[in-house]
Amino acid sequence: MSLQGMKNRSKLAREFVEQGRLSSIPIIDMHTHMGAFYGTYLPEAGLETMLDTMDREHIAWIISAPHSALFDPVGGNTEIVAAMAQHPQRIRGYYTVNPHYLDGLEEDLAAFDRTYGYVGFKLLPDYHKYPLTGDCYRRIYEFANERGLLLLSHTWGHSLYNPPQMIAELAHTYPNVQFLLGHSAPGETDYAIALAKRQPNVYLELCDTGRLNGMVGKMVREAGSEKVIFGTDFPWYDPHYMLGSVLFSGIADDEMRNILHNNAVRLVGRINK
Repeated sequence: MSLQGMKNRSKLAREFVEQGRLSSIPIIDMHTHMGAFYGTYLPEAGLETMLDTMDREHIAWIISAPHSALFDPVGGNTEIVAAMAQHPQRIRGYYTVNPHYLDGLEEDLAAFDRTYGYVGFKLLPDYHKYPLTGDCYRRIYEFANERGLLLLSHTWGHSLYNPPQMIAELAHTYPNVQFLLGHSAPGETDYAIALAKRQPNVYLELCDTGRLNGMVGKMVREAGSEKVIFGTDFPWYDPHYMLGSVLFSGIADDEMRNILHNNAVRLVGRINK
């Protein structure tokens, strides 16, 4: 779209085109990882490189679940704890739960409240081959419900392990947990949107699904911009890739501000730790 074509439309989109970044909004990315990943090469996976990209693209802070926590039961969550301690203003974290390796969970939960930067939990049921509604997660849901924590789970349509229907059941049972639908359940995104609209503690997350033509606008029209959060899977994708899907979606600038900044601040600010 030309600059002339954007006249009288989005000032934020125009700013991005003219400046090469969005400087007027401190962007918050609520779905990121860090560190090396087996079987592939991610050039921006190192923490310092990620911070350089954040500076260049005006990303104020991120919430992250390192790859090591997702797949290494020995290393566990040590990498995110160290990153949050080193960069307390830039990095917040999810405690990642592997339901097959729960030794030490109670000790970790006891330390959770003392660890500056933790805002909730990350689940990866499809990869761990364990359903969201399984008993091994119950302690996590109870703990998160007591504190009003965030819970970002991978969701996928027609999955045996993390379909949006399971989120619907859990959101009703644990009303104080703020459920973030990672990827917004591709294949059943219409169901996810309807769920976010009717259930106060369910939110749509843009990573991957938001790149589909018209999807951001559909989410905002049907569920409201207050129910959509900005996530990118960084460093798998450069955050500007997902940012473009928001800036050129045709929604209002105030709705963009909710997605890129306001919703994250509100959700994190309500946590009772």
